[in-house]
Amino acid sequence: MRRSMANVSQIWHNLHEPRQLALVQALAAYVTIALLVLGLNWLVANAGQPLTVAPASASRWLLAGLNQVETGEWGDFRWTDGDSRVCVEGFGYAPRSLATVWLAGGYARSLGTETVTLVAGRAAPVTAPLAPELRRYTILTGVDQQAGADVCVTIQSAAVRDPNNPRWLGVPFHGLSVTPLAAAGAVTPALAGLATGLALALGWLALLHVSGVPLLLATGLVALVSSLITYTLAGGLVPFGAGTLRWALPTVAGVWAGVIGLAVARWWKVQRPWLRELAGMLFWTVALLGTFWLLQRISGHSGVWPLKSRIDPSPTWWVIVPISFALIWFAIGWRWLARPLQPVPVVVYTLLGALVLPVAFDIAVHGLDAPIALFRDSPYEYLRDTPYVAGDPMGFMANFETIAPLLSVHGSTHPPGAILFLWLIEQVFGPGPVATSWITIGLTALMPLVAVWLGWRLGGGQLALAAGMLAVVLPGQMVYGVTSLDGVFSLLIAAGAAAFFLALEPPCRPWLAVCAGLCIAAALFMTYAATQLFFFGVAAAALALARHSAQAGWRATLLAIVRQGAIAAGVIAVIYLLIFLATGFNVISASRLATQINGDMMERFREYGPPPTPFLPPSYDYYLRFAAANLVSYLVFVTPWVLAALSALYLRAGRERWQPAWAALLGALGAFVLGMWLSGLFNREVERIWMFTYPLVAVLAAYHNLDGETARQRWRLALYLGLTLAFFVVMKLTLYTIW
Repeated sequence: MRRSMANVSQIWHNLHEPRQLALVQALAAYVTIALLVLGLNWLVANAGQPLTVAPASASRWLLAGLNQVETGEWGDFRWTDGDSRVCVEGFGYAPRSLATVWLAGGYARSLGTETVTLVAGRAAPVTAPLAPELRRYTILTGVDQQAGADVCVTIQSAAVRDPNNPRWLGVPFHGLSVTPLAAAGAVTPALAGLATGLALALGWLALLHVSGVPLLLATGLVALVSSLITYTLAGGLVPFGAGTLRWALPTVAGVWAGVIGLAVARWWKVQRPWLRELAGMLFWTVALLGTFWLLQRISGHSGVWPLKSRIDPSPTWWVIVPISFALIWFAIGWRWLARPLQPVPVVVYTLLGALVLPVAFDIAVHGLDAPIALFRDSPYEYLRDTPYVAGDPMGFMANFETIAPLLSVHGSTHPPGAILFLWLIEQVFGPGPVATSWITIGLTALMPLVAVWLGWRLGGGQLALAAGMLAVVLPGQMVYGVTSLDGVFSLLIAAGAAAFFLALEPPCRPWLAVCAGLCIAAALFMTYAATQLFFFGVAAAALALARHSAQAGWRATLLAIVRQGAIAAGVIAVIYLLIFLATGFNVISASRLATQINGDMMERFREYGPPPTPFLPPSYDYYLRFAAANLVSYLVFVTPWVLAALSALYLRAGRERWQPAWAALLGALGAFVLGMWLSGLFNREVERIWMFTYPLVAVLAAYHNLDGETARQRWRLALYLGLTLAFFVVMKLTLYTIW
């Protein structure tokens, strides 16, 4: 022991004074957050908020011996099998707790079951008569009667075999709630909950620290977020959720994988570029596969969940035809990379690839009518809503909030723009899915041109061409370019993001800000996902201020940025003010209604009911469940090799103090994705909904590929294009992706 202490002391004295100071500051920061988490856990455990398990709980491990969810007179319920158990995990060690079980005995009594026996942990069984109506049965538990920090209630009764379905029917279970009895004494937080909280808070602090965020700022951010979460829990704004601890595991694993990966990348100096590239690809492949496995183990799903898809093998030799088209298209672009380029050929080349390749693959795999299948066959799409316009678009907008609950799944949860867009197509080209499908496909094919435009402005013709090629073959563009109206929405959002980013670059041209405002206003008329541009805009403005202040002075730079932002915001505000004055359509109240309809439709509130405000998650287990699922799904469609390229650029941007334009674009994109991810407003499907980020991703990946000698640039780009196309082909042949 003494020798170890002496060795530590010797190492300490050998460090330079700045290094010693940095270590002391880091230790103080991590200890501060750890102590804060300990205190906050104690506050939450003793806030007296109940933990509930609803019949519709997605945390299947909490329910043992119960049948599937059904809906009856008293709401959702599950039949017990005569000896079922429901648990609340991570509750904490309470001297006394109240466990309340909701049972409706009417159905059970009709089957001859008159009584029910409840057993909480190791407590003595309590038998009570079943009431015909929904009734709560409350029993008192103690810490000596629990198996640990979990509270489990066993529901025992007679059971009858259903003659129409081979299952045992005991009593209808409508929910369990466990509340600590404050008068009995303080609650000791559960060790599992404490460990999860520490892992999350310290992991985020470590990730920010290793990323280069000043330690004081990182500590303040983690402390602020932790305190806000505690406030929502202690105040009952957002329930904790009985499955929170397990649903948090993928996020914990992801955060710490990021810490380890970033630390290794910073301190492990690999001299050979190809080895660094390979290491990055392997890291992202393992991280994604590992998180996929963990999510499926927790959720009980299989296949490719949480991707919005399912396994549906469709092997065909016809796929050789579009692969040949793609290789010819690649070869032309590959040869052009070594030549001086003009905008028109690059635009035409990219547009042809974006239009022909997705359609050719769709027809080869799914048949000649595949491009029109979505609008022809899907009952969930906007096309069935166009009769509601009834030749009066102004009246339709005026009454949109009244009509919205009657519309299709997508029509009711989006602004009226998509329905009016399809109605206009019908007026010009006639009704039916053919014109609608092909116009949608054609407009979606324009999205890679955003990458061409942005690439040309940031790096010239070669970057524009490479960005366009990558934007065309990214799996999201290839899959959803022919199967989703979201491509039209994404075109407007991507164009708005690119225009605003360029509007902040000197000389800060006002027409670009006007263009950004028009695109964003049009996008917001199509989808409320356009609101997420807030994260991109704030980050782009902050980075522009930091980058350009040295040349023009911070006052002039700030004034220019504020002017550009005011122009873009003013255009949006004026457009929606005019719409409101002309029709009465209020985009803010419509968005609140859409959020409520979407929550009901996606069963968002089925477990815990709606939160006090529309934009809060119904519980933290719900939030963490979809947060992990969303990010993994999105990153899979970005592909591990493109993620490796973005990671390399991230490390390089830190070394260059985020001064180049590409670094600012990377930072704004990172804030964009991080903000959408943490906002919790999306329930999966983000590989399609967030496809407006793909042009920005393509520009950055192309920039990484074009770094270095010319010959190596072209071969590296060829490798990325080949890997991406192969990945898409495997998806196309094995997954059902027509959504």
